[in-house]
Amino acid sequence: MATFYDPFMKSLEKVLTEHRRKLLQRTSGIVLEVGAGTGVNFPLYPKDVKVFAIEPSVPMYKRAVKAAANYPNIHVFNIGIEAVENHPELPESFDFVTSMLVLCTVPDPQQAARIYRDVLKNDGQLLVLEHIHASGRLYGKLQSLVNPLWRPIADGCNLTRRQDWILKEAGFKALFEDYFSLGTDWYEAVMTAESEK
Repeated sequence: MATFYDPFMKSLEKVLTEHRRKLLQRTSGIVLEVGAGTGVNFPLYPKDVKVFAIEPSVPMYKRAVKAAANYPNIHVFNIGIEAVENHPELPESFDFVTSMLVLCTVPDPQQAARIYRDVLKNDGQLLVLEHIHASGRLYGKLQSLVNPLWRPIADGCNLTRRQDWILKEAGFKALFEDYFSLGTDWYEAVMTAESEK
């Protein structure tokens, strides 16, 4: 999948890059990037931000490491979100967490959302860019129908999750959010955790 990911995503990324850039230009301090993939976000960060990027897929991780070679402020680790809190080389808390095309693939998105909250500083922000289950009845039904076939060939990508609901149920509130369509429905947001953790 890693070999074909960037070519497969090329036309979509022409649109998504501006959404990514708008969100990532908000970052400062210390950032946890969840699901670095091939490193498409790396050129979009401010140069004075320290980024700890995690990627559990070994083929994707190898590509991300190559991409990070040009950015001394970015450090890449071959781990999943469940290992973040106990990793000795990672900070205990972060100013920002980025979740971009991630929650569709993680095995337990509710657990991931809880960890996002746990590792964010009290005034930290979660930056979200995720495709979500389509709200239109016809397209939503089509996604549900093809999802069992899609997941194995798309590295676990799940077409039927509502990441916006998952994050809000985990105690995040949106400072800014936008829903838009690019073939399917997308969710973009800047979120903070409710005060009680």
